[in-house]
Amino acid sequence: MADIAKASRLISWLKDNGGHFHPSADLKIDADTGLSPFSTSSIGPDERLVSCPFDLAITSNIATRAIYQIKDITESDLVWPAGTSKQGEKWNERMRIAAYLGLHWIYQDKPNETWPTALSHLIYLDSLPQPSSLTTPLYFSPCELELLKGSTLHGAVEARKNEWKAECEVVRGAIREDGLTWDRYLVISTYMSSRSFPSKLLRIPEQGGSTSQIAKKDDESQPVLLPGLDLFNHSRGQPIVWLSSLTPTSTGQTTPSVSLVSTQSTQSGSQLYNNYGPKSNEELLLGYGFVIPSNPDDVVTLKLGTSGLPPHTQTRLQVKGLDADQTFELRRDGEMDKSLLEVVRIMLNDNEHDHDHDHDKGIDEDDDHAQHQHEEKEMQLELDVLGMLGGMLDDKLEKLQTSSEEDENSDIREEVRRMCDIYKQGQIDILNSAMDKLSERIERIEGLLDEGMGGCPCGC
Repeated sequence: MADIAKASRLISWLKDNGGHFHPSADLKIDADTGLSPFSTSSIGPDERLVSCPFDLAITSNIATRAIYQIKDITESDLVWPAGTSKQGEKWNERMRIAAYLGLHWIYQDKPNETWPTALSHLIYLDSLPQPSSLTTPLYFSPCELELLKGSTLHGAVEARKNEWKAECEVVRGAIREDGLTWDRYLVISTYMSSRSFPSKLLRIPEQGGSTSQIAKKDDESQPVLLPGLDLFNHSRGQPIVWLSSLTPTSTGQTTPSVSLVSTQSTQSGSQLYNNYGPKSNEELLLGYGFVIPSNPDDVVTLKLGTSGLPPHTQTRLQVKGLDADQTFELRRDGEMDKSLLEVVRIMLNDNEHDHDHDHDKGIDEDDDHAQHQHEEKEMQLELDVLGMLGGMLDDKLEKLQTSSEEDENSDIREEVRRMCDIYKQGQIDILNSAMDKLSERIERIEGLLDEGMGGCPCGC
């Protein structure tokens, strides 16, 4: 559990350095959301709830400059070394920020050494939750991880752990500090996955003014930490504005800042929320350590086994701009991604001289018999496509349901069990919805085929 006294020191530090925290906001411990800001009186729309000056943000650039200064190394040292999986690649933002924040702890362990001036976020780091309170799956026990067995998240947890461990070893080797342990790298990486904002917020148009946006994904932006803003928990659909603008300080000056701005009135005693944008329970549990019951943004991810596709099939996919290796998503409406259907059609219509639906151009429009045969063939192909996808979904459904029936270990924390049950039930609901839609389509096509599609016009 986070420490209110430490979080209060963070707010004082924030305000002393040009930031803002609404005077009618107070920190409390909520049974469900932990440390959370609540309103002590009504707050109207268009009010700044919190502001973090740009120069208090923890960015890759700030982290890199600090590493240069403290460890007397250069950019050429911040690359993956020979013999590693990413040999020659530059460190990513997580590695740089983890090294920077990790150095704060390392120098705390060296009380007889002078504190480096480049390390300026100790108060922020001390305010963050203790590792024992983190609930992402990388903090699950082995028996708790078994709760995720049969889901795509189970493999994603192991992949993330391996990725972060490899990064940790590279960072440790470069900064030559035993104090940056795997446990410390893990907790900082978890802070970043659960608390970071997009770096594009640290920009204001050249002509001045401000930029604002509702929370949304931004694949091109880098992750940054914004002290103070990350005190506000997520509420799906919460109307909130992330505003980048020049804000007034207590000295009467202005400073570029990122703010959370209310868009509606809030009654006294209400929790003040942020909105992280639309996220599935898989993303929320893996990155943040919580889930939303019956989350409308839930998805089931599908990947096709495409190894060994013949060259002509790969060519046909490329011509149509399709990628068989991409991750496809099923949502709660159960509808199949059209790209997924088309990829499977091409994979199953495995005739080197039969170029998908283009081969019907060679059919004589006046040849009723040939047209009828072609239509029957297309319907049979559609049945094969739906049957293959149905088999995939049925397999995933069976694994999820089987694992749910086996989870009776008494050593599992109740909160972890609850989150995993909600996550898996969402997956099961989506798969059942998709199976129902597939069954309806299969029944319609089989009915047409059973009726002979009205019979061949030629009377054969």
